[in-house]
Amino acid sequence: MSLSIKIVAGVLMGIVALVFLLGLLLALFSDVDQAAPRVQIIRDIFIIILALQGIFVIGALAVLILQIARLINLLQNEVMPILKNTEETVNTARGTVEFVGSNLAEPVIRVNGFLVAISVLLRELFGIRRALRRTQGEIDETDRSKS
Repeated sequence: MSLSIKIVAGVLMGIVALVFLLGLLLALFSDVDQAAPRVQIIRDIFIIILALQGIFVIGALAVLILQIARLINLLQNEVMPILKNTEETVNTARGTVEFVGSNLAEPVIRVNGFLVAISVLLRELFGIRRALRRTQGEIDETDRSKS
């Protein structure tokens, strides 16, 4: 609860207690016949205040009901179509991703794998050729050194 609401509640409780004490003192220290009209006036004022408070509460409830009706209308007419459009967009995006994955990415990956395999094959073939040259060169050197 905020501080201002606590202060207002305290002031209202103080006013009610003050009015109660004034009525009690009036009843104890004055003649009953003289105090009766004053007490009736205080009673009537409280009845009027309570009636005004009841009218205020009924008005506040009516405003609350109207606001809830507007919220329900907003949810039905504004938010639900937006959610439907969002769902359609997500489904379209899902279909696009599947299409691109199967028709573009997968063939590119296959071609890339094929090219890598060819490059490895060529590298190995050239590696064997170099190894054969080195071996041939070593054989020639050993023949020269023997002779």
